[in-house]
Amino acid sequence: MAKGNQILSVVRWSFVKLDEDTIPLLYKTLIRPHLEYGNAVWGPFNRADQKLIEQVQRRATRLVPSISQLPYMDRLRSLKLPSLYFRRRRGDMIVLYQIFNGGVDLSPDVFFTLAPYRSTRGHPFKLQKPRAESRVRRNALSVRTVNDWNALPSSIVCSSTLNMFKSNLDVYWSSIMFDIPIQD
Repeated sequence: MAKGNQILSVVRWSFVKLDEDTIPLLYKTLIRPHLEYGNAVWGPFNRADQKLIEQVQRRATRLVPSISQLPYMDRLRSLKLPSLYFRRRRGDMIVLYQIFNGGVDLSPDVFFTLAPYRSTRGHPFKLQKPRAESRVRRNALSVRTVNDWNALPSSIVCSSTLNMFKSNLDVYWSSIMFDIPIQD
């Protein structure tokens, strides 16, 4: 987060004209990778941490003079930047897809247990949610992602390629792309 703020300050002082085309490009290229690094492993689960990370993007969207007075969610829509909360959830789903389809060198059996029941609804990769009593355990990848993964339709989970999975997921979740459940 500190690195993201530093780079944002450099961008602010280095560019004369910051408009609706320039800011998203600079933000996606220079700042967002620092904010998203390691999210699958270290997804910030404290609301305070989530707010601090989202605050960097909030500041970046204010750099565009023509939309700086709009509410944050409207600025995100105008710049076509999804919230970082959405990006973390999307990243988690991508990691799960890669685990189940051999995209990473991990066995799904190590992290997940397929649901023992085979209902007629949903997809064939439904997961059983493990018991998690501590707050840290509840926010581990193998626990926090189960509900979102199980709620996905079969057409998305059974996508033939990673890019197809990403585009299908983006269409399916398009209504929540700019939502921020961690409001001030």
